[in-house]
Amino acid sequence: MFIFDEPYISDLAQDYLVESGAPLLRNAFSKKAVSKRANFLSEEEAIDQLKKDDFRWLYSNSENVIGWINTTFGTDSSLSKKIDLFKDKFTFRMATADLFPDITFLKISAAEIESLTFASVGTPFIIKPVVGFISAGVYRVNNEAEWDVVKKQLHRITADAAKAYPKEVLKSDFFIIESILPGEEYAVDVYFDDENRPVVLNILHHIFRDEHDMSDRLYITSAEIIRSLLLPVEKFLNDIASLGDFRGLPVHAEIRIGADGTIRPVEINPLRFAGWCSTDIAYYAYGINVYEYFTLKKRPDWDTLLQGKMLKQYAMAVIDRPEPLSGEQSFDYNKLGSFFSSVLSVREIDYQLFSLYAFVFFEVLPETENELEKALELDPQGLVITPQGVPG
Repeated sequence: MFIFDEPYISDLAQDYLVESGAPLLRNAFSKKAVSKRANFLSEEEAIDQLKKDDFRWLYSNSENVIGWINTTFGTDSSLSKKIDLFKDKFTFRMATADLFPDITFLKISAAEIESLTFASVGTPFIIKPVVGFISAGVYRVNNEAEWDVVKKQLHRITADAAKAYPKEVLKSDFFIIESILPGEEYAVDVYFDDENRPVVLNILHHIFRDEHDMSDRLYITSAEIIRSLLLPVEKFLNDIASLGDFRGLPVHAEIRIGADGTIRPVEINPLRFAGWCSTDIAYYAYGINVYEYFTLKKRPDWDTLLQGKMLKQYAMAVIDRPEPLSGEQSFDYNKLGSFFSSVLSVREIDYQLFSLYAFVFFEVLPETENELEKALELDPQGLVITPQGVPG
């Protein structure tokens, strides 16, 4: 069963819902965003379907639905508890403490931030909202001087971002401080099958500009990444599965892989794959429609899917909007697309409502690999069109 909600649904997801006839909750968003030919369920029918499925095999594009689930079934329901285990970053760290004893962490209220000193933590750390989304309010702090700067903007920036999302998705009242995890960062779209085994649908390398960059700017996937990491990632996810019964649960796992191959979790997000339907990069790269694979409980035949892909990389650039635009200004999507030689899709976002301009999916060959650096360094404000005579 599917529940789609704000902020976004892709054409690929819409087409699948209509063509497959998969059950979809009729809510304000899906009524407006999805064709009337979809297999809509009323709220009562959706509740019956979830109970019939023992609250398994539910997929949502958006964590906005957590509020509906908690209200409908109660925060003590089995589904709400599974969601909270992953969504609440402090709860997740507590649950995985025995699996990853070298990760230190503590919870702090927004009111306590001003009085907290770097010396009291003692080592460089990451701070982020206990309930968060899209890297809002996530900072790396190396010393007291950096902490003084972060303290001045942490609550304001997190609170501003939280205005666009329900409290179940992003809040600015509590933060978690945790040790910096070594290694390269990856994101994994995965669901747990009827035997509670992980089924990996994609692995993405999360590329940063530098150690202070906490943004979601650039992700890449490739045959080399899948072939080299599939088995160790599956082993890591089997360890996560030992924490409970997650049959039929889709998750988006963010991990760090150290130089020695050790995998540690950054966070794991429940009910969905990569947000804003950016999980569709699996379709552009490997022909994997993740919605179909989840519904039909399919496991990718990676040996077949990766044939002919060894020299290619597939990238997704998330183009953020650092500052709001005036009514006269606009964003130049045509110029954005011209930065890349093999664009697969440019998805325009309502930048007046959200702090994003677009998602760009593109293919990279050895001779165009410089386009990855170009995407990483791209200045979105340089693509803002300001009519003559209007202050920029």
